[in-house]
Amino acid sequence: MLKLADGTPAWCLGLGVPLPNNTTQAQLDSTNAILQALSDEQTAVLNNVDYLAQKDGSLLAYAQAQHATYMLLDEAGVSINQTKDLVIKDNTLLHDANAIKTGATDLINQAKKMRELPSFNGTTVDLIQGVEKTLTDSKAVLPNFPNFKNNLKVLTESVSGNDLKLKADISTKIGLNSNALQYWNLASYDNLPYYVYSTDGDSTGKSSQSVIASQDPSMATGALNVRIIGLGEATLTKADADTGNGDTQGSAQLKGAVFGLFNKSDNSPVKWSAGQNGYPIALTAGIKADNTNISIKLGDDLKAGVKNLNNSKEYYWKETAAPEGYSLSTEKYEVKFDSSSKFDDKTSNYIDNDKATDKVLDFNFGFIKAQDVNGSLTGLNGRTFRYTPTGDTKGKPIEVTSGANEDSSGVTNNGQVNFSKIPFGNGLLEELPQKDDKLQLINPISIITTTNKDKEGNITSYTVTFTDTVTKQVITTLNVSLDKVTDNSTMFKVNLGTLVDKPVTPVVPTIKTKAHTKDGDQKIEVSEISKETPVYDKVMLTNAEKGDQMVASLHRTVTDKDGKVTESKVLRTLDFTIDDETVISQEKQIESTVDTTKDLEVPDGSVVTYVWTEDLYDVGTNPKTDEPEAKHDDLKDQDQTLTVEKVTPSIDIEKANDKVPDAGNGNHTDKDNNVGVNDHDTEDTYFEVKENAKTKIFFRGNNNGTEPLTHVKVVDKTTNGKVDVKGITYTYNGKKLTINKDGEFELDGKLLVLNPKESIIGSGELGALPSGELHGDKATITGIGVYSKKPVGDDDKWYGKVVKVTPTSTPTTPKGVLPTTGSDTGDAIAYVGMAVLLSAIGGAVYYMKKKKSAKEEG
Repeated sequence: MLKLADGTPAWCLGLGVPLPNNTTQAQLDSTNAILQALSDEQTAVLNNVDYLAQKDGSLLAYAQAQHATYMLLDEAGVSINQTKDLVIKDNTLLHDANAIKTGATDLINQAKKMRELPSFNGTTVDLIQGVEKTLTDSKAVLPNFPNFKNNLKVLTESVSGNDLKLKADISTKIGLNSNALQYWNLASYDNLPYYVYSTDGDSTGKSSQSVIASQDPSMATGALNVRIIGLGEATLTKADADTGNGDTQGSAQLKGAVFGLFNKSDNSPVKWSAGQNGYPIALTAGIKADNTNISIKLGDDLKAGVKNLNNSKEYYWKETAAPEGYSLSTEKYEVKFDSSSKFDDKTSNYIDNDKATDKVLDFNFGFIKAQDVNGSLTGLNGRTFRYTPTGDTKGKPIEVTSGANEDSSGVTNNGQVNFSKIPFGNGLLEELPQKDDKLQLINPISIITTTNKDKEGNITSYTVTFTDTVTKQVITTLNVSLDKVTDNSTMFKVNLGTLVDKPVTPVVPTIKTKAHTKDGDQKIEVSEISKETPVYDKVMLTNAEKGDQMVASLHRTVTDKDGKVTESKVLRTLDFTIDDETVISQEKQIESTVDTTKDLEVPDGSVVTYVWTEDLYDVGTNPKTDEPEAKHDDLKDQDQTLTVEKVTPSIDIEKANDKVPDAGNGNHTDKDNNVGVNDHDTEDTYFEVKENAKTKIFFRGNNNGTEPLTHVKVVDKTTNGKVDVKGITYTYNGKKLTINKDGEFELDGKLLVLNPKESIIGSGELGALPSGELHGDKATITGIGVYSKKPVGDDDKWYGKVVKVTPTSTPTTPKGVLPTTGSDTGDAIAYVGMAVLLSAIGGAVYYMKKKKSAKEEG
């Protein structure tokens, strides 16, 4: 083993180059030719091989390092002799020559491994402030680099095995930092780790052996670039300046306000595209109002919010559009992130929360309260007025009493009324009555606020209108521009002038009514007859006051055909007290039920009516002993009268062949053959029955009156000939009818009730008639009115007859003779042609011709 004087092992660099003797002097020589021929990396690997053998200290390691040294120099192309010519044999010291060869290869691999840098070396890592990031060395060489130099303030690093952990806080500079972290493998960063010696002053290494010795591994350095990303989340919450929260006043709405985010440095709007690498600015609350600049409309939660802002910059929120009913504020709400900012580990953002407040719009109005004294207006003190929010406008009523007020010139005015700070919205101004008041109160005044918007829905202005609710006169209209309500919550201050009370003129209530049935008319129809027929009366009042008593009576009257009232009595008496709802509407709906089942049993010509009457009594009076203050008691007033419909029983029957006939007028009033070609009501208009043919006969029994009928029966009787219509069946609404022992129709075991406009359908069959025999039959229907008990009836006849057809022979046309105009031959040809035509058309045409001839001859 070759050693330096201090005992440090040394290895030869020149294979086959002699070393004069073991005591040869060697000089440290940085100009050694072998050294100069190697690259820095080759020198470093060579040094590491010898360092590893020196560290091991064994003779085998020494031999392995010597062989590895020759292999590396040969690989670098600087060997005088090639390692392929080197022979390694066992000897007394090293018995395993192969171990030297394999060990040399292992040493080279280990030496090169010591030169590898971590897998993340030279890369750029994105590091978010406040979030620890772990980098894992996939090459597993990080433990070789125990030394670190941090070039970035407030960046912390730690190593565990092959993991490098980095973390930065909000004070770490944002942006790309090259070589932010450097690392190396030696304790000292400045000393060279290798020693090369030349012997006998031979720097070429060719004449005298050059040797190398190592005490430390070769220097290996690496660096990491770090891009610091700082994220900030800004949230703004809107609140009412007076309530301090989201509770609004009047009809104002905080929802809908629009806020923009601006750069504090130059007041420019922050753009949505201004995010950092891989972290775009995103909406967290509200509704995006612009796709370029950050502009957010507040939703139900009254918040606007964004995240992933560059937290090293300063911003501010500013309202760009006020919500309905609030003033527009020009205040700037600062957005700033620093070490005191809370960190959200879910979004990796530092948090800035702000609260913006707005003043609700309000208005002031005033007037002089005066009394009319013989045409002179005198200021009246002590009168109380109330403003009440209406509709969706929130708030409590406000009361102000008229009094003396000194104006700017020092003059005292009586009757002054001032309402101040009335919140945005709608309301009603009323004068309150006083005990034993002898003055007529002013008409209530409505105050309506309208929000004007453009076609995009943006608010452009407001309009407030004061209107007399009785006369509908507009007292004043005020238009308020948005400029007026920027950093100013007062919409206007208006003087309504002088409002005058006049002496009270007694008001007399009135009553009008409109009676009706359930279907809205004034006729109790047959279909509405029952034991509990509902009847109604709509009472229309004027000047009815709360607490007044109403007494309503329902009368039943019967008037005979001469107009004389034969019966009149009160069936119902209803009473009630006027309530708040009735005072407002001045209307009341009265309803009751009556038994109308006997109303159709009155004598012929009599009329039954039901009449409502009403009396109104002042509050505190006794309806049994005192006079009403208003009445409506005319029993002949048609508006308050319901009339029971007169019923007319009537029935009709029609009989025909081929199909069910239509209905007629009935009650023995129809003319013959009244329902069309199949109605053969007379002997002269009989139906021509085909020889040996059966004929289908149809019936329709119809209630063509206005009263239901019962005890309905149909009788069909043959009046001419010997053949009857047989197999007659009847149906009602598709259901088969049965006939009881009295010959009356029943349905489901009960007497049939045939309602108005309903029908019974029957059908039967007439057998083949003898040739030349006239058949006739008559159908008779009867029934009794359900209410009037009147019997009604009708009948209809039908006739049929077989007409035998006699064949007609066709004359022979002479052959070979041409007819001349007007000649007998020509007439004959024309006749023959007609005969042929008739034969082609068929018997129907022929029979019609024959029948017509018979009629003409008769």
